[in-house]
Amino acid sequence: MKRIFICFYFTSVLLTMMVAFLPKAAFAKCYNFRDGGDYQVCVKGDSFDDRKKAMEICKKAKGSDCGAVTSYSSSCHSNSNKCYDENGNNHRDLSGY
Repeated sequence: MKRIFICFYFTSVLLTMMVAFLPKAAFAKCYNFRDGGDYQVCVKGDSFDDRKKAMEICKKAKGSDCGAVTSYSSSCHSNSNKCYDENGNNHRDLSGY
């Protein structure tokens, strides 16, 4: 019983350390919006503030409200340059998010 507990303890410590040191980019997203049409915004984070920032970038780019986030992916491709980064710059392709 003591061996099982020790094994479980070290496994949980190891997993905790692995999660703590994951690069932040692993949690970044390219967001789609309910009323955003083809507009997507990629930001390096997945917090409430990051989603709010993405919504503001979409609103500025589109000229009207894009609505709530509906889905996300790790990349964006748009033939009409409707992929926006966290600085509000438009691109045809963004990946690594």
